[in-house]
Amino acid sequence: MAKATAAAGIGADFGLPAAGEELKKLSTAELGTAIGGASLRRCQLEWLQFQYAMSMFDRLLAQSPNPVATQHSLLDLEVQTALELQLSMRTTNYAAHRLLSDALCARDRLPKVYDTMRSGLIDHDRFHKVAMATALVFDEKIIAEIDRLLALEIRGAGGGLTSLSLTKTTALARRYVAVHDPDAERREREGAKAGRTASMSTLEAGMAQLSVVATAEDVRLVWQMLDAVIVGRCDADPRTKAQARSDAAIALLQRKPFTCLCESDGCTAQIAEPQLDARAARIVVHVLCDAATLAGGDQCGYLDGYGPISGDHVRQIAERDDAVIHEHRLDDLLEPDPAAAQLGDDLDEAAVHRKGPRPDSPDECRADDAHPDPENRENGTAASESEPGSALKPRFLIAKTALPSDPYRPNLLVDLLARFLWGTCSIPGCERAAFACDLDHVAEFDNICPDRGGPTCICNLLPKCRFHHLMKTNLEGFVDELWIDADGRYHSAVTTPGGQTVEALAPNQWLMPRLAQLRCRHQLAEGSSIGTTTGSVADDSVQRANGLTRTEAKHARRRAERNANRDRRLAEEAKLTKKQVDAREAGRAAMRLVLDPESEPPF
Repeated sequence: MAKATAAAGIGADFGLPAAGEELKKLSTAELGTAIGGASLRRCQLEWLQFQYAMSMFDRLLAQSPNPVATQHSLLDLEVQTALELQLSMRTTNYAAHRLLSDALCARDRLPKVYDTMRSGLIDHDRFHKVAMATALVFDEKIIAEIDRLLALEIRGAGGGLTSLSLTKTTALARRYVAVHDPDAERREREGAKAGRTASMSTLEAGMAQLSVVATAEDVRLVWQMLDAVIVGRCDADPRTKAQARSDAAIALLQRKPFTCLCESDGCTAQIAEPQLDARAARIVVHVLCDAATLAGGDQCGYLDGYGPISGDHVRQIAERDDAVIHEHRLDDLLEPDPAAAQLGDDLDEAAVHRKGPRPDSPDECRADDAHPDPENRENGTAASESEPGSALKPRFLIAKTALPSDPYRPNLLVDLLARFLWGTCSIPGCERAAFACDLDHVAEFDNICPDRGGPTCICNLLPKCRFHHLMKTNLEGFVDELWIDADGRYHSAVTTPGGQTVEALAPNQWLMPRLAQLRCRHQLAEGSSIGTTTGSVADDSVQRANGLTRTEAKHARRRAERNANRDRRLAEEAKLTKKQVDAREAGRAAMRLVLDPESEPPF
């Protein structure tokens, strides 16, 4: 009984609901808040664990009669400290060494990122990913700057919330290393590429596992090839996708045909060689980069399904025999802002024309339509579309967003922007690659009267994997939102049927920083707000009594809920103190500097 009482009081000790009868009184949203609070406390406890490990190392260092000699011996101070940690934690030698190594890295290399652990924003596993990604950065000034910028972004760049999975945390660290220390990124990638291998391990019950380590782009191509093979199975094939992929990989390696296992005389499988070749010809691995990167710049690119890659890696992919380069211009979406024209502003053509492709192959990169050459600055360099600060207010509106023949379908450039902006499924925690997702209208499109529904525009499109798309369509109370703040940053939020709301920033807006300078016509339309409606969230029976179908009633409720959420955010912002507003603005100013490719580093 004493043990049960002690366990029930643990939550209260951390300022959280106590276990036991009290939990039965909480709603789903309140339980979600409690779970989030427990995760925050876990991060803080791991921060404290780092402190203990540092102190233990320092204590042994102070007690050592000859620290220099000890550090060069087989049983150095780190080995001795790891032994103490191993026994204290009842864990393995590897886990103890990992804790100590990360704790010393936190103190000596990444103190600002480490401080985000105390704030409950990242845990030990995420810090370890950052430590590993930055391990080959040796310059003290550069690692200090990377530490500062990573901490800024982890904190949401001064006012936003973001969802950092292990994968996104690793990608974030890799991006800053590639930008600020290309040599370190190159050393790491060359070492990793030299370590490519194939291995086999035995499993239970007569099974074994084959693992292949290769470049990210080659693995993505092979993975999509496996999907192209198995999609030809007929509906009666009993295998799961995972089982079919395994069989397809073995068949391809053994140069045997992949067969359907339906055992039906009327099999409709499409797995003959001509059919497979036709599907394989449509396999594409998407990479986005600025034109300056192809010309030799250090700006990062983004590989769909993997994450940020260095400029050097982008150029290696571009030089492959099977690479096809397409140039897309942001000004293809734009039209002059009537409000700016009324003020008599001159249209700055250089602000919307992108720097051209690699000088040695212009015809290979350019689109079919002719575009005027970019104007030059006074120093002779071309103005890039990614150049921030070219206008204090929108001079151009994003307006050409849908196919002229079908207002439901986004045009190619909007499709690309929406996918690359988010990188993965937009539901926090889902890592499904964006080009393997559906592109969903957040505020539902109205096929009968398009002007009544949500627009087909970058301000209303989010990538969702098929599973989460189906959840939104079929679950009552599942509401997602998309909005652009005053700084032009894209935010999303999802509210579950249980009442939990999680917000996130678009993780890849750094790919297209000038997008923050632009607004779409739906945002600036006077007196309108995307996906909103007047009134409160009405009961379904009331909506149906007003002559709405069930689907129309559901869409109306969602519009009302988005409207209520927007009002809540505005009310919370109005309650901020001057100190909080100043801190947020300082963070935003720092992030604007980060997004400026022309800015000088502060060291």
